[in-house]
Amino acid sequence: TFVPEVKAVLELGERYPGDAGVLASLLLNRIGLRPGEAIFLPAGNLHSYLRGVAVEVMANSDNVLRGGLTPKHVDVPELLRVLDFDPAREEALRPQTRRDGIELVYQTPAPEFATSVLMLDGEHLGHEVDAPCRHDGPQILVCTQGSVVVRAKSDEVRIERGSSAWVAADDGPIRLEAQEPTKLFR
Repeated sequence: TFVPEVKAVLELGERYPGDAGVLASLLLNRIGLRPGEAIFLPAGNLHSYLRGVAVEVMANSDNVLRGGLTPKHVDVPELLRVLDFDPAREEALRPQTRRDGIELVYQTPAPEFATSVLMLDGEHLGHEVDAPCRHDGPQILVCTQGSVVVRAKSDEVRIERGSSAWVAADDGPIRLEAQEPTKLFR
């Protein structure tokens, strides 16, 4: 049945009256993600989200193009020029690789970035643990549960649920210390 799609079009029509993106939404694959799941889309794929909280990770670029469903600048001709129209069947990703007992990695074909979740609980509470990174670039840490002290070469910072921290590339490996179950996305 098309009941979810029809409900989505009605909801989008109320939020964005007169926007052509409302009808264009019917051309997109509808994918539901559960907490902890992710999806990888290569460059050139039209995408949107209806509701929920998510983090979008992408390669460094000035080429964000919008086709509708936003109050921001829309450039349909340029979007159509770079859009990949090949049909795709993307599957939800769950983190697969466990590293050092705390890290679960989302495996994607992207060489420019990596995404993982660091989970501190049980034996990892109450003392510092190493959180080595598999690349030598900068890191962004987003805390979604608990709180943690992040120690790097040059500084330390406490981040709590809903906050984030930047770790510069030259700050070396980080160490984490949590007193309560904590989840960080990196």
